Amino acid sequence: MRARPVFVGAAACTAVLSTLLLRAGTVHSVGAQPLIYRVTASNNDLDSVEGLAVPGRWIELWYRQRNFIEGQPDAVDAFQWCAWKNNGNPVEIGISQADGVGVFRMTNLRQRTTVMLFPAAPKEDRCLGGLYTELLTRACDFPGANCTAWSAPTLHWLDVRKFAGPVGVAQGSVEHAEQAAISVADGPDDGPEPSDVTDVDQNGVDTTQPGFSFGQKVVWKCGGGGTASCPSVTIHDSSTAISADPEFPFVLGTLQAHRGGGSFFAATAVPRGEPLGFSVNVNVKFRGLLNVNLGCDQPKFFDFSPF
Repeated sequence: MRARPVFVGAAACTAVLSTLLLRAGTVHSVGAQPLIYRVTASNNDLDSVEGLAVPGRWIELWYRQRNFIEGQPDAVDAFQWCAWKNNGNPVEIGISQADGVGVFRMTNLRQRTTVMLFPAAPKEDRCLGGLYTELLTRACDFPGANCTAWSAPTLHWLDVRKFAGPVGVAQGSVEHAEQAAISVADGPDDGPEPSDVTDVDQNGVDTTQPGFSFGQKVVWKCGGGGTASCPSVTIHDSSTAISADPEFPFVLGTLQAHRGGGSFFAATAVPRGEPLGFSVNVNVKFRGLLNVNLGCDQPKFFDFSPF
């Protein structure tokens, strides 16, 4: 895949972003508990977080992690939890004060404790191949004083499979989330040109919309039943002798979920099963809300990039 160059004027981008910032408080209502709507990862690590909170409140960001074995419930390759990192004790990684319209931002998070968001290697039946990260937020009068409770949505399971084609799919289930999205990717989606094979497919759900129940259980399934269909991609490397196509050295399944008080990001990788011309690390912006402070971002739940 050859990406077409896109140039955005800095002044234009700043103007758009400023306008959207003024709308942040009206586009989405702000509750007592902070709500994360945007996270970025660079070279596999957590880099920045943005969200909404009551203006003027101090927002603390904590995290905790554990590994998991990808799979489905009640299956031969069943989903399984592995031990918590740091005995399950949350670690504070950032603090910021919400501005006058209720937006908080934390950047350069890798300068303190590095939080890796993606598994170390592709493994289908071992703890090594799946990594679950909770991003816990609480609002305080002052740092550490009179803080709200944090609470992340619930991950029930996440599964990545390969079918003939070859085709990669991701399935999973979450509960107690306001917004949630799932994706499957074999690369950073560096197109599209008319002839491109898309690297990333993604599906999102907002349980605050009519037709859903707030925080209801959501299941993405490829077959019958469930709440929504599963995302799928063709596993393909378009590299040639004179042109390298950036791809992941694995098939990656990711699932994000957000609610006031906390979010989670789960990622699992399985072997790709074919040689690569050029592989890359994972750089991604993931968003729970596409209608708040979009700025120069693409309107995507998962926006992967090669660099």
